[in-house]
Amino acid sequence: MKRFNVDLALNKLDMNIEGLEMEGKTVICLAVDSIPRLLISLEEMHVAKPEAKALVAYLTEKLKLKVGMITGDNKHSALKVASHLNIPIEFVTYRAYPNEKKKVVMKY
Repeated sequence: MKRFNVDLALNKLDMNIEGLEMEGKTVICLAVDSIPRLLISLEEMHVAKPEAKALVAYLTEKLKLKVGMITGDNKHSALKVASHLNIPIEFVTYRAYPNEKKKVVMKY
C-alpha cells in the first residue's frame, strides 16, 4: 500500500496484516482517501498443481536446470509453495507485480 500512500501503521493494521500473512492468508486492504477502511483476509490453499512437483523434479534432476518461482503472493505463502516444490529460497521472488515479474525473467 506504500505505493498508494496508505499508512498501514494506523491502528496497527500493519501488524494485523503481517500476522495474517504469517498464517498463509492473503490480505486485501480497502482504502478511501488514503485511509485504510477495511481488511479482508482470505484463507486460500496456496498449493501448486499436482503435476508441478514432478515437473520441478524432472527439470532439476534430469535436465539439471535451475528452477525459480515468481509470484504476487506474500512471502509466507510463496515460501510454503516453494518448499513443497523443492525450489531454493534464493530463486523465489514474491510480492511481484507484472512489470516486476518481467524484470526478474529478463535477469536470467
